[in-house]
Amino acid sequence: MAVSPSTEVREAGSPQPARRRFRRRLSATHVLIAIVVILAFVLNLLVLQDRGSTTLVAVANRSIAAGTTIDADSLRLVPVDSGFEALPTLVGEAELDAYAGRVASRSISEGALIERAALVGAETPSGLRAMSLPVSVEHAAGGALVAGDRVDVISVSDGTAGFAAVDLEVISVAESSSAAIGGITSYHVVVAVAADQALTLAQALDAGSLEIVRSTGAEQIGSADGS
Repeated sequence: MAVSPSTEVREAGSPQPARRRFRRRLSATHVLIAIVVILAFVLNLLVLQDRGSTTLVAVANRSIAAGTTIDADSLRLVPVDSGFEALPTLVGEAELDAYAGRVASRSISEGALIERAALVGAETPSGLRAMSLPVSVEHAAGGALVAGDRVDVISVSDGTAGFAAVDLEVISVAESSSAAIGGITSYHVVVAVAADQALTLAQALDAGSLEIVRSTGAEQIGSADGS
């Protein structure tokens, strides 16, 4: 008596039908494709989120000379990564208006990020101007100067020293935070000066090195030539 296909028993150890093996391989392929699609979606989502994780900060719209008053055309905003470690030292979008009218305490190249320490208040004694004097710490009373101090400025050119200005008031003192931000690591002192003193100091800066002497409480020198 013949056995019908529905009741046929496969002998132990005999291979599975080809159709069933094909179905198993097809199922594994489908799972692999589904995993790849899911991973691609997740990666794409992460990339989109990362692109949105930026903060607007100010950069110089043009080259800014030390002593320049900042206006609306001086700066522009650019996006930077929100995880940028120096972000707290930079002028952000929300602070832009608050920094208008401040004075650049040092020269800033076009496109450079704007550090908060590079823009100082324009407040000076009545009738005077604010001027930044870039100098290394060892030539500025060891960096011990503070706002309100009085200083004398000595110019040294070709081995000859002379007083370029005396009894100037220190408005502020600042030191750049990182060479990676603006490429400048020098210490600088912002002083209140008259117009003629500003010209004399500018010439001294161009001619040679400066020495800033703390003169708070000291006997005043009669004039800039030391007499």
